[in-house]
Amino acid sequence: MRTTKIIFIFSIALLSALSLSAHPPEKHSRTVESSGPVPTGMVLPNLKGPHPWSDKPVLDDPSRFHIAIMTDRTGGHRPGVWMQAVEGLNLLRPDFVMSVGDLIEGYTEDESRVQKEWKEFLGFIDRLQMRFFFVAGNHDVTNPMMHKVWREHFGPEWYSFDYKGVHFICLCSEDPNFRIGDEQLAWLKQDLNKSRDARWTLVFLHKPLWFISERYQSFGIFDKTQWPAVEKLLHGRKHTVFAGHSHHYAQFHRNGATYYQLATTGGGSRLRGVPYGEFDHIMWLTMEPEGPYVVNLLLDGIVPGDRVSETKLAQFRNFLRDAKVEVAPILLRPDEGLKQGQIDIRLINGFDRPVRVTGRIEGLPLRGLSQQPIDLTLSAAQGKTDQLSIGIAFNESIPVADLGSTFFRGRVETDGDDPLKADVAIPVVIDRRYACPDAQGDVVLDGRAEDWRKLNHSLPDAPLIVGPEGSWQGRGDADVAFDFSKDEKNLYFFAQVADDEIVPGDQIVLFLDARPIADRSREPGFGIGFYRVSFPATAFEGRRTLVSGADEKTECNVVVSRQDRGYSIEASIPAEILTDRQGKGWHSFQASVLLEDVDEQGQSPSRLIWRGTREVHRSNSGYGHFLAPPNNREDR
Repeated sequence: MRTTKIIFIFSIALLSALSLSAHPPEKHSRTVESSGPVPTGMVLPNLKGPHPWSDKPVLDDPSRFHIAIMTDRTGGHRPGVWMQAVEGLNLLRPDFVMSVGDLIEGYTEDESRVQKEWKEFLGFIDRLQMRFFFVAGNHDVTNPMMHKVWREHFGPEWYSFDYKGVHFICLCSEDPNFRIGDEQLAWLKQDLNKSRDARWTLVFLHKPLWFISERYQSFGIFDKTQWPAVEKLLHGRKHTVFAGHSHHYAQFHRNGATYYQLATTGGGSRLRGVPYGEFDHIMWLTMEPEGPYVVNLLLDGIVPGDRVSETKLAQFRNFLRDAKVEVAPILLRPDEGLKQGQIDIRLINGFDRPVRVTGRIEGLPLRGLSQQPIDLTLSAAQGKTDQLSIGIAFNESIPVADLGSTFFRGRVETDGDDPLKADVAIPVVIDRRYACPDAQGDVVLDGRAEDWRKLNHSLPDAPLIVGPEGSWQGRGDADVAFDFSKDEKNLYFFAQVADDEIVPGDQIVLFLDARPIADRSREPGFGIGFYRVSFPATAFEGRRTLVSGADEKTECNVVVSRQDRGYSIEASIPAEILTDRQGKGWHSFQASVLLEDVDEQGQSPSRLIWRGTREVHRSNSGYGHFLAPPNNREDR
């Protein structure tokens, strides 16, 4: 298997700095007498003895050229990044620029908005001083209307061209979504037959269909991508493939060739750095007689093309997954503050090298604080665990509300000459605890509040409201009280909603994070094991679907009953969502309730949040902690 070679060039940041003193060549007008033909190659003086240059060749092959590849701009774009890249390219002077799609935000049925977004983007391209080749991404051709607009602006959605003996192919991975369609595949077969003499073939598309195809096959799902058919057509010819979409960089080896999944040029990214494959960049490709050499230009530096190979990326992800740092929560009674306590930190090393963690506890109120120790270090050999306890005490009891910004911040790194490193910021959960008691007797779902002794949780006096300002007029407008209970088979949820008028769109949304407390503290975002389910205010008896990350779905039984001034919801949720992740002695879950109240039909709802943030749909930050009874749970 041939490995694509790497070259190094100046970073964009350095060239930008140099440009402060740069200026266009001055125009002079004078006549000189020719002394003969001007040499077109390098002419060196004939020196006797040593000479002040190396013996390496001059890279002046006439078939050599440079191109740049720009990647995802959108999917949560960050203004200014794309134009920073454009300005850098105007200094670097590639022959031309390729793309891999997602150039506008799209995802709308509003054609005027789409035209406006293309007008903005084409304004950026007008600033680029060399030719730009368009490739369609899912944000660019989201629906039939956007496909039509694309064709009006740019013509075909797949095409090819040749440059200095190299064949360029631009495919559409949205034909339809995640697929190379039959017509496109037939065109590709014909196109490749016509270009058999190309010295190399470069393929550009938006989605990394090779990876998606492999995922489909590994899950036993029908592979609709038709990528294996594309690879069959490319097999045996020298080629390289470039894609984007995932906003993570990685190099792959497939089909006897090198494939690249590019990161972002301004698209949404956590930007955690090169080891994560999360950075803004331009790929720079130099075409040599023996094939392409690539390097990644960060907007403030340079990264070799193989710096994040598929193997290295897998190793780093294994490091992130297997070297676990856990911070045990401090959960207090609802009426209790914190005067003294203990923070337990544990390093669990499932990685194949020794791992060390250093860090500190940050964010505790400083008034009257004593803490021991201050500087924290844990280390563990492969397969081992280390634990450290930090004692904290205050002169007076501190309210829970003042403890929400406490974090363990540190660095996790392996031993050795080329250590893997990751910075971590793990919330130290210091919060109230709520009970999830055992259900009393056999539970019958009937939507009647009388079966519940007491509903212990209700909206605060000043709940967080997302929606039209002033649309909620207080508890007389809409309110909710709710509670949980459990038995061996089910988790039970009951909510009683008071509403002065029930309008289509009124509903309760339950968010429930069933992951182990260490996992949900370390990664609060929506994912597998983090569920949400909606209960519309319509009389109903049947099943509703809880949706989790990666489209994981679980059915629950529910009864929704309408009353004169409100409605009630009673649901039984399979206990497997907890026991499959935490075991039969499950410890706790986090939950929040969102009340959506529409005052007039057609208006946007007021969204009243029991506990959480404006990101309640995507993050468990601020959710309540519900603990199983002590005789049920394994405390950890």
